[in-house]
Amino acid sequence: MSGWPSAPLSPRFRASPYWWAGTGPDEPGGEPPGELPTEVDVAVVGAGYTGLGAALELAARGRSVVVMDRDAIGSGASSRNGGMVQLGGKHSLRHYLARPGGRALWDVTADAFDGLEELIDERGIDCGWTRSGHLELAHHPRLVPGLRAEAAAWRGIGETAEFIDGDELAAEIGTGVYHGALRVARSAAVHPARLVAGLAAAARAGGARLAAATDVGRVSRQGAGFVVHTSRGAVRAGEVLVATNGYTRDLVPWLERRILPIGSFLIATEALPAGLAAAVSPRGRMFFDTRNFLCYWRLSPDGTRVLFGGRTSFAPTTVERARDALYAAMVRVHPQLVGVALDHAWGGNVALTVDRLPHLGRDPRSGLVYAMGYCGTGVALAVHFGRLTGRWLAGDGALPAAYARLSWPPVPAPARVERLLPVAGWWYQGRDRLAR
Repeated sequence: MSGWPSAPLSPRFRASPYWWAGTGPDEPGGEPPGELPTEVDVAVVGAGYTGLGAALELAARGRSVVVMDRDAIGSGASSRNGGMVQLGGKHSLRHYLARPGGRALWDVTADAFDGLEELIDERGIDCGWTRSGHLELAHHPRLVPGLRAEAAAWRGIGETAEFIDGDELAAEIGTGVYHGALRVARSAAVHPARLVAGLAAAARAGGARLAAATDVGRVSRQGAGFVVHTSRGAVRAGEVLVATNGYTRDLVPWLERRILPIGSFLIATEALPAGLAAAVSPRGRMFFDTRNFLCYWRLSPDGTRVLFGGRTSFAPTTVERARDALYAAMVRVHPQLVGVALDHAWGGNVALTVDRLPHLGRDPRSGLVYAMGYCGTGVALAVHFGRLTGRWLAGDGALPAAYARLSWPPVPAPARVERLLPVAGWWYQGRDRLAR
């Protein structure tokens, strides 16, 4: 039993990403593994947005590169996320502006957004990129002053943003459970699996090799370079980039201690009757609320379904339990969806960091390069970090100093104990009830 009433399921229901239906990667292991070379300039571990972005830039600069993944290419969070693209990250704009060097951190995220938009246009990637705008929704009246101040901060840096409530909010979203919202113009919607496919195709066209079903067991030093030991043989490489984000294991213990993988889950409704989807989201915005255990949702690219996601538990859970919890949350926000059946439910790992910032650089102990830790807001930034790292490894430019000079604290040991994770979840849920 999940603890919630079972969600209604359509005859077509599948416990797999909506995004994979006809366009995304095959089930892990379902595609040809691809050629594994014996020697390359750069070996990349992890074939998501970061790894593919790095391969694209390395190949364009004449470097030999292989991207390896233990599953299918792009089958992790890069093809499972909600397809929401925005500036910033887990911190508010006011937080960025208040900390030393924070504006530089923020500006990198703006460059990431613009760079992704330009890349999609230049490469002709058919991924449904749309400048949708988003609403951050106040789940408690105490949070309204903060969102008003946040809107002023956005306007202060030249962005189009405003706090809305009353009739103006009602014109944006078909629910009355929120107390106001920050509306930001400069954000976008994307079909994440098609973006993965486009990046992979561009990397292959440039000469990069992509090797699926290739599990990297360890990396050892050899002279000035490395040997990458995989389930399909060894690869000698001058440099190694680890781009595993929420799927980081013990390949590099220094990295594993700094990443906390947490499950994030989504559901997709069946195609809705005419007018019902528009009643939920009249203007096709991206939505997320102010909870620590946040909910986020949007319409599908064709405007016929609601895709609703969130963090349902810090502790490991199942797709079935998360599916039922998300359905209960969805109909609480949008009662007009009561009785609508689900076609899909799925999950994947996001990578949390203690400082809630992503990181890139070189591990001082192993010598391996890394880029990861996107905390659930990495669509644009993961591609950007990958491209910047690829250029840097090819001798073209530098890593963004604002991020490269950040210290990276490890996750406290108790937070890594599985049986203690529910306690952290209860604490955050309590903060949500108190609007903290």
